[in-house]
Amino acid sequence: MVKVVYEHVEVEKMLHRLNVWFLPFRWGSNVYRGCEHDCIYCNARYTHEYLGMPTGEFSHKIIVKDNAAEALDREFSKEKWNKNLTVNVSTVSDPYQPAEKEFGNTRKVLEVFLKHHNALLVTTKSDLVLKDIDLLEEISKTGFLNVCMTITTLDQSLSDRIEPRVPSIEKRLEAIKQLKEAGITVGVTAIPVLPYISDDEETLEEMIKTFSGLNVDYVIVDVLNFKGETRQRMVKFLEDYDPSLIPKYEALYQTDYCDKEYSKGIRKITNKLVKKYGVDHYDKMFSYRKNKEAK
Repeated sequence: MVKVVYEHVEVEKMLHRLNVWFLPFRWGSNVYRGCEHDCIYCNARYTHEYLGMPTGEFSHKIIVKDNAAEALDREFSKEKWNKNLTVNVSTVSDPYQPAEKEFGNTRKVLEVFLKHHNALLVTTKSDLVLKDIDLLEEISKTGFLNVCMTITTLDQSLSDRIEPRVPSIEKRLEAIKQLKEAGITVGVTAIPVLPYISDDEETLEEMIKTFSGLNVDYVIVDVLNFKGETRQRMVKFLEDYDPSLIPKYEALYQTDYCDKEYSKGIRKITNKLVKKYGVDHYDKMFSYRKNKEAK
């Protein structure tokens, strides 16, 4: 395993604008850059190039923003800022990756959200989020809070191969349970679905039924993208997992994106299942953007 290196920096800004129409937020904030979870399907690796670093360093050269909370506090304090603008923490890294155990920057950032009563969406695939459940509970009482947990599969052996440094599925399911018991809105992103591996209806139904049993508010399912280094890493995985799948993937992914008809088929199945199990309350994810956010 490659040794993880932390590079400490100070930043002027923590907020960045996102112009993606289908997202339930318009703003993002990355407490760290790079991500130690090292998921083979990650599409954020290219963002290290913006920092003058090769994509290959994304999972083991982590940028730690030492003054993240102070910078965010300055931005939230500006008169023109609208606290109803939902901010996603984080967009291209996990705020609860292992670095958070050592530096605690995400907790400091959450304290700023609580101070300003700013709308917040936390996206993670780590049970480390539970260390801040006290703050999250307070934020949920004073404003909008949404925690979205990523669980791509219920097969631990598969998870170990495609997301090697992510906490176990059992730990993430327990985190969802505790967050819901604390009265927090929680969703699950079951992304990506891997063609010919985790895409059959029985597997998808087992996942969605499991999440429904934990009373999650919504489940989002989507297929794998095949951009840049993701393609290389996935092909390497398939060579070991099942080489016969490689030509099938090549047929599905003639571009960076999956075949449209295949994608439509997956969405048709999952749309039916989320309604069947009552985990389609997407209004709880989009409400601030629709009702309160500035255009």
